[in-house]
Amino acid sequence: MLISDVIEFPARRHPERVALRFEEQSITYAELRDRVRRLANALRTVAAPGDRVAVLSGTRPEYVEAYYGVPMAGMALTFLNHRLHPAEIAAIVDHAQAAVLIVSGEYLDTMRDLRESMPTVKTLVGLDGGGDVAYADLVAGADASEPPRADEDSLAWLVYTSGTTGRPKGAMLSHRALTTGVVGSALHWELPDETVFLFCFPLCHVGGYTLVVHHLRGATVGLMRSYDNETFLRLVQEWRVTQTGLAPAMIAFLLRHPGIERYDLGTLEAIGYGASAIPAEVLREGLARLRCDFYQGMGMTELGGNVLHFGRADHRRAAAGETHLLAAAGRPMHLAELRVVDEDGADVPAGEPGEMVIRGDQVMSGYWREPELTEESFRDGWFRTGDIVRRDEEGFVYIVDRMKDMIITGGENVASREVEEVIHRHPAVAEVAVVGVPDPAWGERVCAVVALRPDAHATAEDITAVCREHLGGYKVPRRVEFVPALPRNVAGKILKREVRTRLASTPEE
Repeated sequence: MLISDVIEFPARRHPERVALRFEEQSITYAELRDRVRRLANALRTVAAPGDRVAVLSGTRPEYVEAYYGVPMAGMALTFLNHRLHPAEIAAIVDHAQAAVLIVSGEYLDTMRDLRESMPTVKTLVGLDGGGDVAYADLVAGADASEPPRADEDSLAWLVYTSGTTGRPKGAMLSHRALTTGVVGSALHWELPDETVFLFCFPLCHVGGYTLVVHHLRGATVGLMRSYDNETFLRLVQEWRVTQTGLAPAMIAFLLRHPGIERYDLGTLEAIGYGASAIPAEVLREGLARLRCDFYQGMGMTELGGNVLHFGRADHRRAAAGETHLLAAAGRPMHLAELRVVDEDGADVPAGEPGEMVIRGDQVMSGYWREPELTEESFRDGWFRTGDIVRRDEEGFVYIVDRMKDMIITGGENVASREVEEVIHRHPAVAEVAVVGVPDPAWGERVCAVVALRPDAHATAEDITAVCREHLGGYKVPRRVEFVPALPRNVAGKILKREVRTRLASTPEE
């Protein structure tokens, strides 16, 4: 099965059903299938099967066309996070060795100025005109016949995730991996026929696979250009939305929105969430005020989607008093094997902590152009997630800690080392530790603890300024503390657990 088949199937069953809604546009499944095919055939005139096609854009229908059309052409869609610094984006394009770069108007001039640092890009396609060729012109001349089928094991999506080494790494997701992840979620999620799903997240994230799950079931998917509470509430009412996906922080903000009572949300049946646990009080209030169910998924980029599912009935149990369940990430899904192992790779007893390892068709092929890192990430065919978990007698999996030095803020991964390396560019900095501290809204906040060189001076504003110069905004520390020296063990390693404890016990000024 190919990821492009996800559009082909419902186009045969429900050709006139709306597949996408965006602002004033409505696109049927038959129309979306034809647009996807035209994009695939058009790309084959400017690139070759096996090439990478990178997309830099906010949410819009053309991005969804690329989800399916680029892999249909036998090429790999390379996701670019528009929240990154332009230099970071250009570095990813260069590392991916992309042959085609599709860019929306607001980023076109910046990418054109950086083109020398992306030497493999042969064709710059402007979604809003400009570039070497306009997207509309490129696609207009192509036909809507189905191109030659790609191989199921060929690369479909190349999704870059923050690396613990300080540089992004590209997770290679084949057609087989993506469709396995999509089918696995479709088996667990309760998606009645004619579901109307409102997609609220950026399309440049692997979480976009949730859109694909709903297309597989023939749902109508509504797109938001960007999220805000008022627009969300209006669209739920106008489009008669039955399901949506939100981060726990977004749910909390929504419930505090002063205008929520003005809207008819009676069609809303369920809200899915991920990235972090939901506070018990937010769940109870959500069930009471929104009168809908909740469910959670847990996965990662390297797995092409979720491998744990925490269902609607489980959430009702938690709201009824079994609040300990809210600490769980869910139970293993049907199409992925999960084990909890010790340092030697042996299974640990129920209730004991160990590393979560995964095996199955949805696991990535490896990291793009990183053979050593790929080898380190697998043991005897099992992917090492880096998450320390425990599993209870019911099969629920609880995240205990992360082996990888990663911060998750607002659903985005931030590699501590990457931020530390940027802060070290400031001449006054002797050493620095970047950690995540709990935040009720964002899950975690990025914080930096800095020791300065003798007789040197720097302010918190100086540290954040150098970060803004080189990093995307969500990676910039929200708090900077100065100390005489960082705590270390006898081997000289910085004790980040002690750094986190210090931050938790020291109030912000």
